Amino acid sequence: MQRFPWIPGQRGESILPLLCPEKDLPEKSLAQWGYIADNERSFRRHVLVNVGEVHEGDVSDKTFQSLHGRLKKGPVEDKIKDYAWKSFHNAVSKFHSVLAKQRKRELLIGDETWALDEAPMPVAGYPVDFDLDSVAATVAARLEMKHYKETLSNELSPGELIALALVKFDGYTSPQAAELLGITDGAVRNAVGRAKAKAKEAGGELGLA
Repeated sequence: MQRFPWIPGQRGESILPLLCPEKDLPEKSLAQWGYIADNERSFRRHVLVNVGEVHEGDVSDKTFQSLHGRLKKGPVEDKIKDYAWKSFHNAVSKFHSVLAKQRKRELLIGDETWALDEAPMPVAGYPVDFDLDSVAATVAARLEMKHYKETLSNELSPGELIALALVKFDGYTSPQAAELLGITDGAVRNAVGRAKAKAKEAGGELGLA
């Protein structure tokens, strides 16, 4: 069976021993930690598919560290397979919820500090190449989203603006955006449709096909 390469950044080997030293665990937890370590690639692949390569490292590493911290207290009573997968599913869900809240702050309150948070952060023991192109692209997307807000604020409700940002900039489907925001799928589709109509009136300056 083909094994996935280490991700992100095409790592040559696992960084899990650096993040979560096995020596810090009690002997009775080693078998459960062994399952987690043996399936690291599968966990990371699941996170990658659901949050994207840019965020995979942060979401995965924090979840591994949380599991490691729990096993320091001793083995879990549940089957470790079920416990570990539930932890990663919860981490992915939390990521999406936090992203939706972040978009709300940016669009409704105004968040001018985001540009300071775009640089990828290094993980202990692994240098990170500063990818100026990816950072600039993210900054450009944020500025474009600000333009959307200025252009469409009179046509769309605040909830519709946030839904549009999730669909346009974060790649969510309309049902996914609706679930995150607690509105109907129809409301999300309506927001996108009205934005397209406004873009057409403005000569397509919003880049909506």
